[in-house]
This record gives sequence, structure tokens and C-alpha cells, in this order.
Amino acid sequence: MSQLQQKAVFIDRDGVLNEMVYDEDHGIMDSPRRPEQVVMMAGAGEFVRAVRELGFLAVVATNQPGIAKNTLTPENLAAVNERLAELMRAEGGQWDALKFCPHHPDGGYNPRREYVMKCECRKPRPGMLLEAAMEMNIALDRSWMIGDGLTDIQAGHAAGCRTILMTQLKIGQVERFFHTDGREPDYICRDLAGALSIIKKESP
Repeated sequence: MSQLQQKAVFIDRDGVLNEMVYDEDHGIMDSPRRPEQVVMMAGAGEFVRAVRELGFLAVVATNQPGIAKNTLTPENLAAVNERLAELMRAEGGQWDALKFCPHHPDGGYNPRREYVMKCECRKPRPGMLLEAAMEMNIALDRSWMIGDGLTDIQAGHAAGCRTILMTQLKIGQVERFFHTDGREPDYICRDLAGALSIIKKESP
């Protein structure tokens, strides 16, 4: 049966497919909350097109705790996702599925209580990847998880995928954050072009 299963590249969204934006209210870099804030990362559409041409499904897996924190509405999230999809389509890229986690364990100062919980889908837990695998008949051991955070790497390892950490930091700077809890990526690259090269080289 495994021969019939599909393989996938799971991709974090913020910081990988689109740029983070500055949140003036909280003084931090955060996810875009409105379509006009969406700036696609260089080559993101081309990357998604290329991995699909290699025979992978492209599945976006993103934590969106702003819904639980009441700083982002589900409608605004949908509009942001559609704007990113529109920009990607201009480069010939289109994801096969997008999974998002709206939860947060405490919800901050003004939470939406229905989304405040310790869930199985919020990375570093692998719930979004496992759900997609069940729905789309994905062989996780033939799949990849790409992200710019160690929670992405942990989620990928927990699901049984190979992992790529995308970061501008030097390897020595990154390694001091690694521990024994699944945070060490299989590969490290600086951008999506580097991630694509790894996938081409290391996939059977």
C-alpha cells in the first residue's frame, strides 16, 4: 500500500512563504492580519511549483494563535491566505492544502475563549501534519517539513518527516538552541532555493 501513498512537502507559512510584519501595538514581528500586509518571500511561488513538479503535494501548516488571542479574525485569516495564494499563482505556484491551528494555551489578555486550549494541532505537536496525511494518503516517512522555527522541526520529527530549518543564522549560532527533544533539523538552508536543492538531492 505504501507504493500508492503520496509524498508531501509541509511548509510553514509566516517567515517562509510570506514575510513577517511589524506589529506596532506590541512591538514585535508577527503574522500579517490584512491582505494588504502580505509580502511574498522571494521565490515562494516558484518553490511550490517546483516541489509539485517533483511529485510532492505542497501542504501549508501554520500556527495562527491570533485567533485565540482575539487579534485576528477567521475572516481576515482567510483573506490573508487568499492574497498569498494569488501572489503565488502569479509565479505558477499553488498549494494542495492549507492547515492552520487557531488555538493558544492561554489566549493572552483578551482571548476568544472557544479557541483557548492545549490542542494537538499547534506546532510543535504534529496534529496538522497527521490530519493532512490521513486526508490525503501521505507517506510521512517520504515527506518533508520546512520551517523557520524549531517548533516546525519538532512537529516534522514527531510526524516522522525529514526536516529543513530555513534561517539566516550561521549554523554555529543555530546549534546552541538544539536540545534532545526533536529540535535538531536534518538539514539547514538559508532560503527556499536552498531547500529545493536539498529536496532534489536527498529524495529517492
